[in-house]
Amino acid sequence: MQCGGHTNGGGTVVCGSCGSAGCAACFEEVEDVFYCTDCLLRRLEAVGIEAGETERANEIHDIRSEAIRRIRRNRLLTTAGLIVIALGVIDQFATDPSMSAPGKLFAVPALTIALTYLLWAFLWGVPAAWNWWKDLFENSSWLILESSMGWLVLAVGFFVIPIYFGYLYGVFGGAVYEYRKAKNLELVS
Repeated sequence: MQCGGHTNGGGTVVCGSCGSAGCAACFEEVEDVFYCTDCLLRRLEAVGIEAGETERANEIHDIRSEAIRRIRRNRLLTTAGLIVIALGVIDQFATDPSMSAPGKLFAVPALTIALTYLLWAFLWGVPAAWNWWKDLFENSSWLILESSMGWLVLAVGFFVIPIYFGYLYGVFGGAVYEYRKAKNLELVS
């Protein structure tokens, strides 16, 4: 056998993939198998593609799992909130002698639904706005932390503003968008 890389060298090794002959200096040994340069590059490319596919599959799984957790958590919190809200509204209207019985029959469910929607909107809107706000501050935090006024801006900006904007975002349709986005991720298999 003749080594393809040397004109005067003898081929003492055979490529485990294509079967070409060569010397141990020209071939690479991987897991007790020798590979020529072309086959080694193809194998590394295949391993890289497999690793990328595995990494992407893991990312998708993590995103899907987080969506499922958010949906379950928000269902639980909304249900608990609905019970507390309904009991509070019933208690409030049960002790109000100025309201008529038909008025109570309309007001109790309407107010319960409205307050439960506001809670649901808060649970979906605030985390979305908070993440957006956090990403914004992460990219410019060095500007803010250099002065005492920056710390005040950070305290107000990082804690108060995203809660207000998140609540408004959730109430005016953002909660529906965030829920649908999470629900679509939950359904992806």
